[in-house]
Amino acid sequence: MRPERIFLGWDRPFPPQAAEWLLERAGKGSWPDLSRWLLIVPTRQSGRTLRGALCLLRPGGFLAPRVVTPMELYGEGRSSAGKVAGPTARLWAWTQLLLSEEGMEEMALFPGEAFERDFSWALGVAKSLCKAQDLLSEGASTFSSVQEVSGHPEPELWFRLARLEERYRAILAGAGLRDPMETRLEALREASWNFDVDQVALIGCPDPHPLAVRLLERVLPDEVCSVLIQAPEGIAGGFDLWGRPDPAFWRRREMPFLPNTRIYAEEGEVMGRTADLVAANCSWDAVTVGVCASRLLPFLRLSLEEREIPVFDPGGISARGSKWASLLADLRELLRQRNLASFRRLLCHPAAADWLGFRETGVVRSFLLGRLDRAASRTLSQEFRSATRPESALEPFVERAQRFLSEAGADPLGAIRKILEDAFEPEGDSGSHRLLCEELEHALEEIEALGSSAKNRLDAAECLDLLIDRVSQQDLPEERPEAAVELRGWLELLWDDAPHLILAGFQEGSVPESVAYDFLLPSGLRERLGLRTDAEREARDAYLLEAIATHRREQGRIDVLAARFSREGEPLFPSRLLLRCPPASLPERVRRILEVRDSRLRHQPASTDSFPLAIGPLRWQGGKELSVTALRDYLSCPFFFFLRRVKRWEAVERLPEEFDAPEFGALLHDVLADFGRADEMRECDRSEAIETFLRDTLSMRLRQRFPEGIPPAVALQARAIQGRLAAFSRVQAKEVLQGWRTIVVEEPFELRIGGWKLDGRIDRVDRDSEGRIRLIDFKSPERALSPESAHLVAAEKGQGPAAGLFLREGRGLRWKDLQLPLYAAAWRLREADCPDLRVAYLVLPKDREKVGVQEWRNWSRELEREAESCAARILQAIEEGWFWPPERSAEWDREPWRFWFDGRPAEIVAPVRTASGTNVAGHAD
Repeated sequence: MRPERIFLGWDRPFPPQAAEWLLERAGKGSWPDLSRWLLIVPTRQSGRTLRGALCLLRPGGFLAPRVVTPMELYGEGRSSAGKVAGPTARLWAWTQLLLSEEGMEEMALFPGEAFERDFSWALGVAKSLCKAQDLLSEGASTFSSVQEVSGHPEPELWFRLARLEERYRAILAGAGLRDPMETRLEALREASWNFDVDQVALIGCPDPHPLAVRLLERVLPDEVCSVLIQAPEGIAGGFDLWGRPDPAFWRRREMPFLPNTRIYAEEGEVMGRTADLVAANCSWDAVTVGVCASRLLPFLRLSLEEREIPVFDPGGISARGSKWASLLADLRELLRQRNLASFRRLLCHPAAADWLGFRETGVVRSFLLGRLDRAASRTLSQEFRSATRPESALEPFVERAQRFLSEAGADPLGAIRKILEDAFEPEGDSGSHRLLCEELEHALEEIEALGSSAKNRLDAAECLDLLIDRVSQQDLPEERPEAAVELRGWLELLWDDAPHLILAGFQEGSVPESVAYDFLLPSGLRERLGLRTDAEREARDAYLLEAIATHRREQGRIDVLAARFSREGEPLFPSRLLLRCPPASLPERVRRILEVRDSRLRHQPASTDSFPLAIGPLRWQGGKELSVTALRDYLSCPFFFFLRRVKRWEAVERLPEEFDAPEFGALLHDVLADFGRADEMRECDRSEAIETFLRDTLSMRLRQRFPEGIPPAVALQARAIQGRLAAFSRVQAKEVLQGWRTIVVEEPFELRIGGWKLDGRIDRVDRDSEGRIRLIDFKSPERALSPESAHLVAAEKGQGPAAGLFLREGRGLRWKDLQLPLYAAAWRLREADCPDLRVAYLVLPKDREKVGVQEWRNWSRELEREAESCAARILQAIEEGWFWPPERSAEWDREPWRFWFDGRPAEIVAPVRTASGTNVAGHAD
């Protein structure tokens, strides 16, 4: 086809412009005929918008056109040579191959010593390979064709990938399936498609998939494809023949500065301001929220719903966070762990209620959870069947879970189908429910089709891994309220006609969108292969910004909202498009953009609060990895640990004029670490030389931190640091004279306890002339402290979590910290025959006379083992969600925690309890 560009201008909204253009060419009869038209639009939602615009202009009716998205031009589903493989079939085929002997041999090229080459590893690599295949499709390339590129920097890598791809296709062919890219390349070679139409129009697609454009170029060479562009013809040079923005043109073009641009301190304020702006409109149809950063979508929805503003997302809601995805994950956990924690999670899950038989028995979930906790408190067994045996009320539910495990072992797919039928059937026939059922059934059929040729049979947990991946890729349609504010993605905004547009999260990295990094396809190789580049994305987004802004210039409004810090405290930057202007105007524009405006003043909550602060659900939300220092937070207070380590609460206010206590300590730590790395200083026993080295190192660090000059307050702090370092110099010289030598600093380690990985860094390791080892942690407190007092305290009734309590020589003790004991445990894994292992603090307090190495005097191997047992208890408690109630802790008296909770979190906070109930301790499961 030959493209013919039509410029519609951008002084009006695009959907009615496109609809008018189409209807003008549909004939003059009472029923305009568009039935022989094929319209190509960027997304299905833009297709619905276009149909709506046509209906508004012709309420009496018209003969509808065929509307497709660019990649639907290939009409995939079945080719002449077989059925096209779906996403689950592709993953399973790659996973089979990677776990085979041939696959293992080819993958030996990749570094993998740190990973166990099991199903989880193979599934992760399979996802990466599928992603790379999809990216290569932009250039009509495969692993084999990339291998043939001359002058390739890694020919051996791509040669092996090409061989793997051949075997992967053979696996699919054995099941009567074909890789999607094979069918697309076949359609390109044959210049064929399945559309019987007279007219074709590419409408409002500034970034169509390159493979779709290739097909349009090859089919019907004598026909014309109309390319509708929302832009004036005066800037025709800014687009190629298919309406794609030209990077060179848009890089030079000045972007309009939108006066209602606001930069806030953090993203929470962006949500609040968005809700305020929406609420100010008289009609929900008059305003649209453009979600520029997809991570903000759930928070924007929540912020609007809290203001009782109805919300609708035309793109649907991701199934990744749905109850069905979590049900599949809980079933997988039960299959793999078979412990009380996994059974408890399943018992609490709302979607499992009918399968477990709650409706049949009439039992209340909270009653069962109480019985389960009582059973758990009376046994040391973690296997759910034996642990719950004393509680007869649990027996029917335990038996049903056990029956599932038995059936899953004999017939994995049959057991999964049965449980999904039981769980899904009561949900009715909603659109999202029907879509999800269809996707799961397709996935199961694909697994079945490949099962006969698989050398290794999938177990039920591995089947669920594949199903979870399939569900996570789905967006479930939601029912549209009668009147609602739409939340649209950035690429949908060209098709939005609301007069008031709010761009939330207009940040660098989101607009312009960066091309996703892939380790197989670095930027240089992407350009050589003709794949999408960052320059093309930037041109597309620059065009979209000007188009959506221009038609609202006279009759409309745009608010641009960005933040300087994310919800997690990470620094953010406004989009570079806001800075696209002549050099003379740049300083003023930068000043206006970087000025933080309208940030609300923070006020201390009143001592009598009008409502409790709902926080939760109280459960661990990460992987089985944790730092050793995080255990200290749990020992201080489990709820404090939850806020800091799970919810990632932290203050974002910074005081650039001076160092706070953590920064002060970190600078000292860095200087001492630099000293420990200096080989020439390890034998030095002269305090003057040591002090000179440390002073120079401190100066270098400060210059690096403040290249434009050290602030006065920091200069005063630096003098205080110099005083502590001078005292350290004298101590270090004495240590060298006594035979101690530093052998390593900042030594990383990993420690496996109860299926968890604990990691950390040992600040310094010393060895003396007799071979004794001393593990040292740097401390810079106001007052000197000993390792014993920092780690242990006498147990007091009702204080501290139970996981930290133990008896020693008939005396009750409580752990405050496990840092040094776990350092010792990790070191013994490296040097099991270490004859004399010591642990100590290198203390640098304000009182310089007390600077020195403080060894743990009563240290013993028994304490080390007890610390490991305590860590195991803590990790189990974290995994089971034991974070409530709060303990009395000094942390609540420190800022910003005192500011947030007024020293009384138990009164201010209402822990979120799920509909399924809570356990005896009150934490939400």
